Amino acid sequence: MTAQKPTTIYEHADEVTALNSVVDLVKLSDQYRQSAILHFAVAQKLFDHTALPTGAQAISEQLGWVANKAKIFLNGLVALGLLRKTADTYTNQPLAQRFLVSSSVEFIGPIIAHQRLQWQNWPRLGEILGSAESMDFQQENRFKHDIAARDAFNDAMVRFSQPMVDVLKELPVFDTAKKVIDLAGGHGTYIAEIARRHPQVQGEIWDLAATRQAAESTVAKYQLAGRLTFKERNLLDLARYQGEGADVIMVNDCLHYFTREETRALLGSAAQLVNDGGSLLVLSMTLDNDEIHPALSADFSLHMMVNTVHGELHPTPWIAEQMAAQGFEVHQQSIGRYSLLIGRRTEGRAA
Repeated sequence: MTAQKPTTIYEHADEVTALNSVVDLVKLSDQYRQSAILHFAVAQKLFDHTALPTGAQAISEQLGWVANKAKIFLNGLVALGLLRKTADTYTNQPLAQRFLVSSSVEFIGPIIAHQRLQWQNWPRLGEILGSAESMDFQQENRFKHDIAARDAFNDAMVRFSQPMVDVLKELPVFDTAKKVIDLAGGHGTYIAEIARRHPQVQGEIWDLAATRQAAESTVAKYQLAGRLTFKERNLLDLARYQGEGADVIMVNDCLHYFTREETRALLGSAAQLVNDGGSLLVLSMTLDNDEIHPALSADFSLHMMVNTVHGELHPTPWIAEQMAAQGFEVHQQSIGRYSLLIGRRTEGRAA
């Protein structure tokens, strides 16, 4: 199976950042300002106003800003490389036009909105590092009452998932599959795209109650209500797996919510759901055994620690080992910064 390289949202280098001088340290300390500028500009849909050359006066009138302050802010966006200034007008640079205009098919506004809503967590690192309990502002608690944050998260995850969805839906394992279960299926986009591509597939999305609305909205959007259903499931409740099964079991981009012990148990339970001749698919951001490389993955593991009580990214080789221990022959396929682990049961080796 050959690796595919889809268009991905991030183009970060995989190397750990090298800091060589005090200037580098000051720049690192100061990066929060650039994030704040971008977050605010996207929230205001500023780049919709600068899709065509527009002056600071016109923008200030449209957005209710003081004209001279608008000019200073727009000049800052020019300095960041997001806008171009010609005479007294401002217009989007190509990257901003492609990804930051709300009518663009590649708009990443939901991702930036989700990131903006994490802002309040980071000054509380001391509390997070000192507590073994879930904090009230972390996702497992916040999403129960903060609908805007939950919706922003679901919208961001749909956008993040697209490059992986494009690869998964074409996998040969779905050509003959009749039933597919998507564990922690969340917004339901993976299984909806697969079902649309493979008309014989019937599917189930298993996840917590907080994701039901997003999943059922996706099912309705794809007009698959007769073929896809949502089942409220806590994936760590092992009794709920009894008597269930499918030709393909998917565990997509969710293991980073669980501890190492929970992940081992979850994969063991998922393996029991796989019908004879079926497959277990596990998608996770690639992480080496040193838990530092690629650098973006190490950063994401820190992000999960801040946002959830047990969150961390698990090394890809370790996940493959857990699948092999359940009797699967495991093949790894790269999808941008992710690894797709495809497990097929080795003949005569039932777990």
